[in-house]
Amino acid sequence: MPKTYSPRFVEPAWYEWWESRELFKPQQRSNVASTYSMVVPPPNVTGSLHLGHALTSAIEDVIIRWQRMLGNEVVWIPGSDHAGIATQMVVERFIENKYNLTRSEMGRERFEEAIWDWRNLKGDQIIKQLRRLGSSLDWDRSTFTLNPSYSYAVNEAFIRLHKEGLIYRDSRMINWCCHLGTSVSDLEVDRTESETPIKIPGASKTQSFHISYPDDVKEIIVGTTRLETIPGDTAIAVNPSDPRYSHLIGRYVKHPLFDHKLLPIIADDAVVMDKGTGALKVTPAHSFLDFEIGKRHNLPHVSCINRKVNTFNCQGYWPSDSVPLRHLKRWWGYFEPIEGLQKDMYDQMLKVESWKNRNEIHRFDMRNVVLKYLYKKDLYRGSKNHQSTLRICSRSGDLIEPMVSEQWFVRIEELADSALKAVDDGRIKFVQDGYMKQWRHWLTTSGDWCISRSLWWGHQIPVYLCRDNKWISAHSEEAAREQFGAYDITITRDTDVLDTWFSSALFPFAALGWPKQTPDFQRIPRFYPLNLMETGNDLIFFWVARMVMLGMKLTGKVPFRNILLHPLIRDEVGRKMSKSLGNVIDPIHIIDGASNQERIEALDDLYLDGNEKLSAMSTTATAGNYQPLGCDSLRLAMCSYSTESPHINFNLTMVIESRKFLQKIWNSAIFVLSLFTHDEFTAKQLTSYHRTVDKWVLAQLYEVVVSTNDHLSNHNLPAALRGIQHFWKNHFCSVYVEFCKSCFSAVTNENGDTVGYQASTNQQLAFALNILYVTETALRLMSPFTPFFTEELWQRLPKEYLNGEFPESITIATYPQAKDFSQHENRQLIEDFSVLLQACQKARSDILTFQLSKQVQVVFLCRDAAAVEALSSEAADIRRLILGNQLEVVHWDGDAIPDDCFGMLSPESSISAVYRILDPKEFFGSNSKSEFRANLGESLKKLIKNPKRRTSTEKIAKVKENIETFEKWKFSWN
Repeated sequence: MPKTYSPRFVEPAWYEWWESRELFKPQQRSNVASTYSMVVPPPNVTGSLHLGHALTSAIEDVIIRWQRMLGNEVVWIPGSDHAGIATQMVVERFIENKYNLTRSEMGRERFEEAIWDWRNLKGDQIIKQLRRLGSSLDWDRSTFTLNPSYSYAVNEAFIRLHKEGLIYRDSRMINWCCHLGTSVSDLEVDRTESETPIKIPGASKTQSFHISYPDDVKEIIVGTTRLETIPGDTAIAVNPSDPRYSHLIGRYVKHPLFDHKLLPIIADDAVVMDKGTGALKVTPAHSFLDFEIGKRHNLPHVSCINRKVNTFNCQGYWPSDSVPLRHLKRWWGYFEPIEGLQKDMYDQMLKVESWKNRNEIHRFDMRNVVLKYLYKKDLYRGSKNHQSTLRICSRSGDLIEPMVSEQWFVRIEELADSALKAVDDGRIKFVQDGYMKQWRHWLTTSGDWCISRSLWWGHQIPVYLCRDNKWISAHSEEAAREQFGAYDITITRDTDVLDTWFSSALFPFAALGWPKQTPDFQRIPRFYPLNLMETGNDLIFFWVARMVMLGMKLTGKVPFRNILLHPLIRDEVGRKMSKSLGNVIDPIHIIDGASNQERIEALDDLYLDGNEKLSAMSTTATAGNYQPLGCDSLRLAMCSYSTESPHINFNLTMVIESRKFLQKIWNSAIFVLSLFTHDEFTAKQLTSYHRTVDKWVLAQLYEVVVSTNDHLSNHNLPAALRGIQHFWKNHFCSVYVEFCKSCFSAVTNENGDTVGYQASTNQQLAFALNILYVTETALRLMSPFTPFFTEELWQRLPKEYLNGEFPESITIATYPQAKDFSQHENRQLIEDFSVLLQACQKARSDILTFQLSKQVQVVFLCRDAAAVEALSSEAADIRRLILGNQLEVVHWDGDAIPDDCFGMLSPESSISAVYRILDPKEFFGSNSKSEFRANLGESLKKLIKNPKRRTSTEKIAKVKENIETFEKWKFSWN
């Protein structure tokens, strides 16, 4: 067996073998087995997986493997999401970088073909990554959200909800992303408080401009950050309780851009008196607040920003007597004809570069046009920096443009009520109760859900516009004609696609075959409802709530019984992981290792712009090379993070420490295997030879079996892992293995070097079988967390010497249960033995700290006379825990230590470790006791005083403590 654990040689072969043995398929392995089902949150096919996916995979795979080892019939369904907006953005950027073509130039058919090619490439890459992460998925059940069967399920869901009136079409205020050319939901809009400039495509800094709206007597000053929407103003609103404007309510002011247009001054409680000037310009077509004010006061909607090309458009609102129509020929083909505009305004437009070159004017260019015009007309009253809440598209970073548009919506109220009741009555449970408040708040305050998107990639909405402006939802054009009752009419299908989250919300049941009565979906209760939905906490509303709402409505059942939300991963300094920052980490780079150059070259696949790529390259170069650490090391690090915090700062050091932990177990396994290498013997139950330490390790094994199952039952993976790691490191490797080494005969090579240990006598055989038994059990206990590592060691164990039958793989071996180890329960033994271990750890620490040689004997002073004989009989074993120094155990109940010893009593413990110098001449050499003490003190003080040493604050504090302890020893040193 190699001395060093090498993941690159161990891990790749096992996954292929597991699949060949069909170990990941649902199988009932006991008569009392139940079913257990989960689905993978389908990753987007935008690119490769990142650390967030590695965290998801690790958590879910641990739970799935544990359930499988419990003997349950387990299915874990993989899939991938077409991710409409995200994928279209990535492929557009790819095509533009590689072919210098836009989506429009390419055409819809060719563009969709390009996206499918992209999906096939990235989909295969994602599958390879999930396999490399050890995800024990049933790949035969894998689905893609644009597969024909899944698309049928999406259309069926829309049709059913539309016919029930839960989906409707209406002209309402929506969030429009000009950069993407589509609407986005409220959840895809970030609110940012900003007083300083932020990067927005085409935007300048946020300022409040004070504009005069004159009347015949005086003017009313209005502050606005959006000059480009002034052409759409239809009123001025003030608070009815504001004494500054109460006398003006009901009067009119002139529109600052159009002399012929009068705007009414209206009173509305929505106006905040101490915000700005206290007067609000009302633009119902481009503000959510103004839209509501407009509804209350029956104001017209004047749209002045074109939704398709992100330009200025006043839809015929300007007067016809200002500019002849011949001057507006450049507008034709983009908008409805505009009857005219102010001459000065038109002159300003001609000076804008984007207007002259592209027959269009950017909305932020229009801001400057309006500003110059107002300044020229003496209507501009100054500006100042203004802290404003900006609505930013989370997809593109663009400033959201509120606008009125006809879209498809889902009525939320009825669906939200059902989702709330399901949690309130316990049909669905949150693992972390802290999310209940957020859940209730969103479901009780959320408005109707806009589900139509003006994209090319996605599920085209299955509705057809027929005669009399009637919309028919159907699976095909023929079915739509049949429903309408006429076959000779012209019908047109809506070109928009559905919001990705609408199709993703069906995943728990559509992936099982719904609406068809497939074996997975029909056999109730087999795999639906799912037992657990595990995903990131940022998806609680995007995905989880919508799965519950649509699942309950379409299937009549809750889609899953439990919800576990994990934190978001940030980099080690707490920054959000971003491609443009270059701090996104490919988990395969951690598993297999990657050089700086390889990681920098991988940035080419992100198609970043120049500045973003330079920033990303700088961050990547600073991170250095990644050494191969293996999948199981990464899984251990991922599962050790708490799921209670909202986010976690990833630190590569945790993966490195996990790798060292596995090496420690590997070293212990080498010792265990060596016991069975040199002799052949028959297994026997020789419990009469069990020592105290054997009984103690079995009692500790029972405790960790109980706690691990309890924690896993509560989905508390970090606590379960901590218990397992503590057992391996602090009980098995550091104590039990060290105890056992002195019990066996060393096997040496021709050079006299120890190459192993041999069990020859019946007593040694009993010890060997016990350590093999503990090792095998502990490997099964850890297997869900480290499947590759434990499979490798488990297969090497000589299990034929143990009682019982074992399956072909640890993957389907029985998980240790408390009932099978209850005979080893012994809390009193654990407490008693812990006192001995504390004394050993104290002695070991003193020997290392104060440079005590082998000429110093460790003396255990026991207050309990009965313990002296028991400890003395095992003194040879205990010596291994105190670095091999000689040991004497004596009964002592005095208030001071023996005269021939030095050290200090431990009043809080029944065993105190003190020390006796066996040969003063050899121990001190030519130094006197006082000189030795002085030299030792000086050596410790050098750590603090030497400026060349970089000593941490913690190290200095420890040294000071040691010096103080040493000074106390002066009084006990004879």
